Amino acid sequence: MNQAPPRAWVTLALAGAVFFLITAATFTSLGVVLPSMIAELHWNWSEAGTGFALLGVFCGITSYIPAWLIRRVGVRVTLVTGSLVMAVAFLCLAQTRGIYLYYFGSSLAGLGFTLLGVVPGTYLLARCFERPSFAFGVYFTIGGLGGVAGPLTFLWILGATGNWRNYWIACGAAVTAISLLAAILVDVRTDLQGNPQFSEDQAVFRSSRVWTVANALRTPQFAILAAAYTCFLLCGITVNSISVAHLAEHGVAPALAGGMLSVEALINAVARTCGGSVGDRIEPKRLLALSLAALVIGILALTFASGLPLLITYAAGVGVGYGLTFFASTILLLNYFGRTVNLELFSIVNLISTLASIGPLFAGWTRDGTGSFVPFLLALTGCVVAVLCAVVVMRPPAEDAPERGFSTGPG
Repeated sequence: MNQAPPRAWVTLALAGAVFFLITAATFTSLGVVLPSMIAELHWNWSEAGTGFALLGVFCGITSYIPAWLIRRVGVRVTLVTGSLVMAVAFLCLAQTRGIYLYYFGSSLAGLGFTLLGVVPGTYLLARCFERPSFAFGVYFTIGGLGGVAGPLTFLWILGATGNWRNYWIACGAAVTAISLLAAILVDVRTDLQGNPQFSEDQAVFRSSRVWTVANALRTPQFAILAAAYTCFLLCGITVNSISVAHLAEHGVAPALAGGMLSVEALINAVARTCGGSVGDRIEPKRLLALSLAALVIGILALTFASGLPLLITYAAGVGVGYGLTFFASTILLLNYFGRTVNLELFSIVNLISTLASIGPLFAGWTRDGTGSFVPFLLALTGCVVAVLCAVVVMRPPAEDAPERGFSTGPG
């Protein structure tokens, strides 16, 4: 049971609310809003996909900025900065008339997502909760529910006002207000990082070593976890950006295709809850292998989906795979290398995961060049399979020699 001061739960609620809103307003919404923007502004999918890619690129390449800000000026200033960046980003998106303002707004939204998202969120929770698996699971679940709300909220606002620009205005107001409230009320004083490092128990490995960033970066485990994190983002960003258009080409009604994004996001959120509830009792590496296998099944089902059974398989596979991979890779990073260097390591993982941003761009190029998204989706499946194989043979990093942490033995 988590022993945490009352303000830790307030922090969890506020950090979760911010994560909910930025998830709803960015990655899970843009793919649904894009068809309306394309129809009005007469873009092609390569142009539109580039904006989605910029959202992911700036979310990745700026991932060390919140770590740097937190160490120097604190979490509150970081959250205030993120709220202001998001306000400008959504104003740009709402006022978009040409492609370059769309690109600028998408880029700023990526930076704002980083400043408000998982780097400061997990940093706060790791400090406030002695055993953060449950808190991480709840936090990721709340964020995942934003993926359910985003597309549905857009469809409601579009139906009520007939204008996609009003959705971006509403997003900007909500994100800015809640982020400023979080900056005022989160617990920045509690710090459990001074407690003794985790030790290994019968069920879950937790490192007893005091790691440095340099030693952790030299381990194969860090590379595999970074690859897994990049893979799930690559799948998620790609699905959110192209699934509606891809399924429409396979004869699926756009409303049903958009609805499947919300179904996938709901399953995603449930998977995060399940991961958080068992993360202290079942080795998260097993959850990671399971989640990557689910991603493989989900992407393959999306590739060939036309009827309801494959649509459900796609939503379930991608939902479980995305949610559990997010949780398992994050908690494994903490368990393997400890909480002292987790802020820097998690920021570096997010920086590496910038590679996931190529998904919409390459998918758009594939669609424009071949007339179909299928070749890209098949290549994406192959990438996930390769990472899954590495996870299966991965073992915890050696406590005495971090450079010798990879084995094909049981783990």
